[in-house]
Amino acid sequence: MVHKLGYGNWDELKAAFRTSPLFRFDWFVKSRTTQELARRCDTLIRLVEKENQEYDERERQARKEKKLAKVSFSLFIHNNWLLILYSLCIFLVLKFYNISEHDSDKAVFGKTN
Repeated sequence: MVHKLGYGNWDELKAAFRTSPLFRFDWFVKSRTTQELARRCDTLIRLVEKENQEYDERERQARKEKKLAKVSFSLFIHNNWLLILYSLCIFLVLKFYNISEHDSDKAVFGKTN
């Protein structure tokens, strides 16, 4: 209701509570003074702002972690490109000759089991 009446119009807010059918039997709200309504609205606005700040901080942290993950993966690729290339070559040779992983252990390590 504050967004319609404007912040600081506590007398109008009190009048709106008194005439609204939504608060017809809500004697607690209807009996509040304008100062109490102002305090309550300030508290609620501060809580919403704090919640929005926490949400924004979580989003920033998630973006930062995602960016770090991309950078660390890129560094892994950069630092291990030779190993990755070697593994890819072995994989392609095994696929080309239709050698299963079990058979490749026998051929490479001389295993008989």
